[in-house]
Amino acid sequence: MDLKLKIRNVLKEHYGEFNSFLEIEYENKLTENLIVGDDKTKRAWVTYNQVILELKFSLHDILRVKQLQYNLTENTNPNLECMKVIEDVKTLTPELTRLYEKIQNL
Repeated sequence: MDLKLKIRNVLKEHYGEFNSFLEIEYENKLTENLIVGDDKTKRAWVTYNQVILELKFSLHDILRVKQLQYNLTENTNPNLECMKVIEDVKTLTPELTRLYEKIQNL
């Protein structure tokens, strides 16, 4: 099994099926960065994905999940986009606080 397929299978386990255009674009962007990125890029994209998982499963904030997926698929600064989304959350979980601090140091 190639690396790309392994990554997609793990993502499917955590997210379920990627159905919308946005979800598929995000999956492609994340997968590519995990495959071809250097160690720093890979760590960063794993962190961005953790933010999405926290928003989705702990806060059940699908609107922010979609917003962040959209922003991460565009050619913007992913650190700034993640921090902006986290800053907009009214009640931060300890995990989001930890991820915010981690992103500041990426």
